[in-house]
Amino acid sequence: MDGATIQNRVYFGYAKAAQRIGLAYDLYRPLSPTAPMANKVGTLMAALDSGPGYQFKAPNEYGDPTWFALINDATTQPGDYLVGPGGTYFVAGKQFLLPVIVVECNRIVHLSRIPAQAAVGVGAYSTGAPAAAADVLTGWPASILLGGRGESTGTGLPSASKNVGWKILLPPSVTQTVNAGDLIIDDLQRRYVVQGAEYTDLGWRISAVEEHA
Repeated sequence: MDGATIQNRVYFGYAKAAQRIGLAYDLYRPLSPTAPMANKVGTLMAALDSGPGYQFKAPNEYGDPTWFALINDATTQPGDYLVGPGGTYFVAGKQFLLPVIVVECNRIVHLSRIPAQAAVGVGAYSTGAPAAAADVLTGWPASILLGGRGESTGTGLPSASKNVGWKILLPPSVTQTVNAGDLIIDDLQRRYVVQGAEYTDLGWRISAVEEHA
């Protein structure tokens, strides 16, 4: 028996178990950067556990968006979204013979980019015009949780607060590059400036600070 056959049998076992204990979730596969939830692939059963052993003994805790999905993995791809009674999740990873990792999404985000203006004058200084910001992503469910390094507001006053640091996760189906300096706005109209972004095999991991009006 080869590895592919074993993997298919694992998928079959997951699907049988999900049919018994899971709930119905709609499956979406993003095809457009501006309409990621427009392509519904189908509906399937899924059960989500906080641990990889599928023992369903411990609840998830604050600050951890990662879950392990008991699901018919033969029908899903990394970057797909699951929408159902438990919320919205994206499929982060399907690693060989290992549990499927999904990430719980608590916000919907838009990402825009301010193009740099042509350099003028001595010293080749250039900047961007906020009014000229162009949408890169629109309507993507994402995980946004407190974390990362805050940033001083620059006032120097004893009572001054810092811009709060956040960690933002987006699925591997986001093929557009996320750059430092990009602006992310969520459905609560909070604004985040990207400090750094890393694309991994589980999707985008972004460090950002909240921008105050």
